Amino acid sequence: MIDCLSNPSWIGPQIDVLLYLQSFRVGFLEMFDKFFLSVTIFGEFWLPTLVCAIVYWCIDFKAGLYLFSLEGLNVIFTHLFKMIACVYRPWVLDSRVHPSELAVPFAKGYSFPSGHSAMSSSVFGGMAFLLRQKKILMFLFICLVLLVGFSRLWLGVHTPQDVAGGFLIGLTLIFAVNMMINWAEKDKNRYLYLLGIIDFAVVSAVIFVKCFNTYRMDFVNGELLVNPQGLIYHTLVVYGYALGILNGAFLCRRFIPFEPKNVSVKRRVVRGLIGCTGLICILQFVFEPIIMSSVSLKIAVPSVFLSGLSVTLIYPAIFTLIKLKK
Repeated sequence: MIDCLSNPSWIGPQIDVLLYLQSFRVGFLEMFDKFFLSVTIFGEFWLPTLVCAIVYWCIDFKAGLYLFSLEGLNVIFTHLFKMIACVYRPWVLDSRVHPSELAVPFAKGYSFPSGHSAMSSSVFGGMAFLLRQKKILMFLFICLVLLVGFSRLWLGVHTPQDVAGGFLIGLTLIFAVNMMINWAEKDKNRYLYLLGIIDFAVVSAVIFVKCFNTYRMDFVNGELLVNPQGLIYHTLVVYGYALGILNGAFLCRRFIPFEPKNVSVKRRVVRGLIGCTGLICILQFVFEPIIMSSVSLKIAVPSVFLSGLSVTLIYPAIFTLIKLKK
């Protein structure tokens, strides 16, 4: 146990779970590390974003709006809770935990709640909710969500508490966002009210994260365990992208008569291929370099905000204008 940290008693049983799984992984099942590392990508940012975009652009606008709302709000709440709780990773809490070396580079920052578990339960749990009439598909998506959560335990990068916290965020949002959208659909001006509430809440969260929270500053061998300034930067950047996604989706629903079901399957496929190519370029050449290089927030936040806005508002607006001209 690292001497500089005093851990509460309830951490012990959770560490025992990780050590139990570790005994299998390190003993003779290390070959499963690559499998679970491939599973865990379903909880990363880029793959759920592509899934949301394909549904939004090519299948059903309202379903895509629901999924993008889940993703955007999940990003906001997950990062806020991480910055409030300031819980360290399992191997920091207990030196007996040895995470998979393959997963450690992708497991930075605070641990609670699990971002992968929250993202997968929000987006793919949302898919299960949308497909609840099709039992087999619903079951498959639920299994995928559970598998992502288990992968975080198997790889040793999260405790059961972290995973459960992520699942709770996703499950809560699934039902809360459904009620929110059903309420807004009764009068589409309500989407503007929702935008005002969400934007105000995010600005309040940003002020709290940047100005009022007191972060842990623990050192081991003279090195800071977690640099809160780097995490504040990361949080503000992803908040900018989430706001771009949410503002674009709600404004599109209010002002643009966009519905993918009204065009041919061929056009939907072309639309999806072009859009996904552009989205991958945005994630690869805009979002990732900003996160990795820590450019000025005055450049980073507007850039990622416009990137999110282009996905949910500008691209659908182009489709609509082309259709109206034809």
